[in-house]
Amino acid sequence: MANNYFVRTLATVFAVTLLVVAGVGAQTAPPTPQKSPAPPPPSLVGKWAMTLETDAFTATPALEFMQQGDKLTGTYEGRYGKFPFTAVLKDKALSFSFTMSAEGTDVLMDFKGEVAADFKSIKGTAELAGMGSATWTAKRAEK
Repeated sequence: MANNYFVRTLATVFAVTLLVVAGVGAQTAPPTPQKSPAPPPPSLVGKWAMTLETDAFTATPALEFMQQGDKLTGTYEGRYGKFPFTAVLKDKALSFSFTMSAEGTDVLMDFKGEVAADFKSIKGTAELAGMGSATWTAKRAEK
């Protein structure tokens, strides 16, 4: 009878040991949450519809911004043609300028603006050498 008791005790210890070992093996570390890729930073790249207003006239030129690496470039297209420019965007402050020929006169067009937080609109002021000051707004063109 003592021998039977010993075998049962040994079997019970063995079974409990197996359950403990199996339970430890079954416990795995929780899965590491996958990080979603960060969305691309907001960009001005694309076509924009601009409204340029002075005391003398209102114009509706088009803007287009392109980006190559850190370099932001663009074109202004209006009544007197298409003019390339290089732009600077620091935080939400935008500036660009170019010289256009308007009816035989070179005019330096100097734009400064503030980009909206959603990067869907811009508003600012412009100095049009020889023609005074202007205000301007731009909205992303519909695709």
